[in-house]
Amino acid sequence: MFKKMKKRIFFKLFFTYIFILFSSFTIIGLVLHLLVQNEMYHRYQNTYDYQQEQVTHFFEMAEEENWEDEMFASYLELTMNQRDRTISIVDDNGNIVYNKSVLERHDMNVDTSHLPLTGDTHAERFLYEDQILYVISSPIELPTNTSENYTMVMVFHEFDTELKKVRNIILFTIFVALFLAGIIIYFTSRKITSPLIEMNHSAYQLAKGDFSHRVKIATKDEVGQLGETLNYMAEELGSIDQMRKDFVANVSHDLRSPLTSIRGFLGALIDGTIPKEEHSKYFSIMKNETERLMNLVEDLLHMARLEANQIDIKPNTYNLTEQLRLIIAKMEPSLSKRRVELELHCEEDVFVYADENRMDQVFINLLQNALQFSHEDSKIEVNIEKESDVAKVSITDYGPGINEEDLKYIWERFYKKDKARSKKTGAGIGLSIVKHIIDLHGTTIDVKSDVKEGTTFICTLKLAKNAK
Repeated sequence: MFKKMKKRIFFKLFFTYIFILFSSFTIIGLVLHLLVQNEMYHRYQNTYDYQQEQVTHFFEMAEEENWEDEMFASYLELTMNQRDRTISIVDDNGNIVYNKSVLERHDMNVDTSHLPLTGDTHAERFLYEDQILYVISSPIELPTNTSENYTMVMVFHEFDTELKKVRNIILFTIFVALFLAGIIIYFTSRKITSPLIEMNHSAYQLAKGDFSHRVKIATKDEVGQLGETLNYMAEELGSIDQMRKDFVANVSHDLRSPLTSIRGFLGALIDGTIPKEEHSKYFSIMKNETERLMNLVEDLLHMARLEANQIDIKPNTYNLTEQLRLIIAKMEPSLSKRRVELELHCEEDVFVYADENRMDQVFINLLQNALQFSHEDSKIEVNIEKESDVAKVSITDYGPGINEEDLKYIWERFYKKDKARSKKTGAGIGLSIVKHIIDLHGTTIDVKSDVKEGTTFICTLKLAKNAK
């Protein structure tokens, strides 16, 4: 597949460039051919004008000096017959009166009936023995004793030869230029297509699940930027794949642990290993494990809906201070059991504009998280402050804290500082749910932590308009 793609891209690019160059050179060659041909016409015309002056001067000199006929004919033939051209004089009846033998000797079928007898110059091409000749004619005044009008006719024999030389030069130049350009285009096309082919190979490896493959980037142009994007995509896909693997491993562990406990206790109850007087104790344990399973499944479903944008917030104005008082009251049994004191610091009731039910989830998760990591006989502090147009809620515990290496991962799903997951301290979804809900509100949540000193979570909510 890659070889086919390589050929397809390379040849498509190569022949496109060659076609463009061939078309361009063809147009340039045609234009150059016309320009050279026009230059030849202009040069022939200048030659004709010069020869006409010379012939007129020759006749005048022969008339003044009374040359003999033999001498006149000899000089006339030398003047009118050149290697690449011949000159003839035609009368007003179309008969050749001077240099007739030359045309007759070459059997040139030159039609003289249409030649101009006025002041116009006439030029045309005609075919003679598969050779194109060029003829120029115009009236000429000769000092003769007759009253006839004369026309000078000049035939250029080298017109076809010169034109062929020009064509050959142009064609040779185009061929050499195309050949050299083809070599350059060949290597240029390979250089351009090589990274694309490598990217295609990388994309194929990504499709097969190999997210470690990276594209070598040699340029900073659009192709290089595409390579960087592909490498970034590979990195993100690798991260997502790792998250998927962690998800499967973590969920499997968190589901297996309570199920194993429940199955073990049920087996012991059925075979009578556990005495009847302790049945209620183990039923209570199984009930707690079942609730733990239900909470985990509920958190998973809630997290899936959040990530799929299937949950919308419904903000309204409510008393944030009263909300936190009620949550703290509900947590009183757990606080008493752990001998942890929870203090709420707020000078006045603060009203915010948010989704009260969703914020219940946020604060319960944050407070349970703080309680979970608090030492016995310690305390948790909750502070509410107004700042500009937001309310800041700070929840501080004085537990072991979080080191800097772990701090940047706490918002990820199933992330737990306890890598072995030996402690039954939740599934690691709570903070991820908190982050999603806060993001839906368009506000922020930050965390500060010092190892062995404690952790503070700070979230902001928009103040109600009438409470600012």
